[in-house]
Amino acid sequence: MLLRELAVKEEISVKELLAKFKVNRPYLYRILRSLESNGAIILETGKIRVVDKKALLYTWGEEKRKIFQVIKGVTYRVRPKNVRDFVVFSGTSALWVLGKVLEPSFGTAYIKREDFEKLKRIGIKREGYPIRFYSYDEDVFSYTIDIGGYRLAIIEQVIADALGEGIYTRTLEELLEEMRN
Repeated sequence: MLLRELAVKEEISVKELLAKFKVNRPYLYRILRSLESNGAIILETGKIRVVDKKALLYTWGEEKRKIFQVIKGVTYRVRPKNVRDFVVFSGTSALWVLGKVLEPSFGTAYIKREDFEKLKRIGIKREGYPIRFYSYDEDVFSYTIDIGGYRLAIIEQVIADALGEGIYTRTLEELLEEMRN
């Protein structure tokens, strides 16, 4: 969540991050120093400025990979159009919506806890593509874009989640290039 905020804002104060995420100062500074050593940000006088978004997104992707190893999510075979009203697509499933990959298999989707019953009813049919659903980050619902009736995570999160899924393709480099222009 913290890395998403940096990816979106690109310039923010340490004070704002501490207030928004309610993390302790030493933990925040450990993350910021790591990002600074990777060349992703510059940290000076309580201000954070993103200077290399690609480095930030690759760091975020590595963190997502670790999260996905610990929090497995639940995988259901579904047709994306049957769940699009209550999930946010990200990673490979969002790349599929964007026309960048041929199928959304093993992509990421975020779901609110209260919508799991709907998902179970749809997923029990076992029709469609295997998609991993996560409910650990409901804040993602505040950072979305709508494309063709599908709600997607912001492009920065799509890239980070795809990297977290283990996808390293030219497609991601193209998306990063599009973001720069």
